[in-house]
Amino acid sequence: MGVYQWDALLQDLAEWVGGSKAMLLGAEEAGPYRHSATWNLAPEPLASYNNYYNRFDPRRKFALFTPVHHCQLGQQYVANDTIEGTEYFDAINVRGDVKDSVHGVIASDREIGRRTISIQRGFREEFFGQAEAARLAAVLPMLEAAMRDSIRFSRSLAGQMSGEGYCYLVVDPARRVVFSDADEGGQLSAGNSLSLLGGQLTSGDERIDMAIERAIRSAIGGTALHLDIAGLELSFSRVPGSLGWLADDDHCFLAIVPKPDLTQTRTDLFAIAHGFSAREKEILSVLLGEDDLRNAAEKAGLTYETLRWHVKNMQQKSGIQRRDAMLAAAREGKLD
Repeated sequence: MGVYQWDALLQDLAEWVGGSKAMLLGAEEAGPYRHSATWNLAPEPLASYNNYYNRFDPRRKFALFTPVHHCQLGQQYVANDTIEGTEYFDAINVRGDVKDSVHGVIASDREIGRRTISIQRGFREEFFGQAEAARLAAVLPMLEAAMRDSIRFSRSLAGQMSGEGYCYLVVDPARRVVFSDADEGGQLSAGNSLSLLGGQLTSGDERIDMAIERAIRSAIGGTALHLDIAGLELSFSRVPGSLGWLADDDHCFLAIVPKPDLTQTRTDLFAIAHGFSAREKEILSVLLGEDDLRNAAEKAGLTYETLRWHVKNMQQKSGIQRRDAMLAAAREGKLD
């Protein structure tokens, strides 16, 4: 959970399997693969793969048939001699010095997406065999468990940053979203001020989009930011180490929640300050929206006499003897 860094783990796994390079890859159901954590791979071919050549990966369509927790040799997907001399082979294999690979499927579902690992060798090395594939297959269930744990950890982190629920994205400087996770009725559903359009976070307002991009770049640079934008609170920070399998350090962790209702916040503080019980907090919320005690009792699921007894206790705790005065104080958050 962030102590054993994913790039270090990737190197250790690659060396144990018998490779000299490695990458973690992810994809939506119908989208192309993109790499995240990598070890010992040339940066230029990696960037070319993510930005263009991943759409033409000749092994992808065959890799999609590999079941979860199974491995396959790259040469069994597509042999080098069938694609040698193509633009893809020259740009990715030759420039990246990738002769062969063993490919394992870690997970493939709605929560985590399709996540795979590729251990590779250069042109001066031998081709992989079934022994290496069996070694990699042995660790796939453990990698899946670690990824799921990291998602749940990040839900907790996003909830702490936001103060309620969780909704977080992992985005790049161009607002492209590589992962999103939210509780029921998240903040990016239809009709909200922010939405996902073609895999990109957008507000429909160019000025707001530019402000979000500046905040993302700031967070990537190490300066966390909190912005109130379009009725939402946005918290920008670096991607936590536990999600290192999902994105590298040129992405941002963005937690999103609705801007809090100040009246409700004041009321909550009033109830806490005067030691109201959980039931009394519920009754206070009902009373703030309903003047008639009999109607309020029905909405709270209480008898009229029981509600009156609770109200007297609340007045005694707050030191305010009149009910209307107590409710006015709660609305304004008066704690004196």
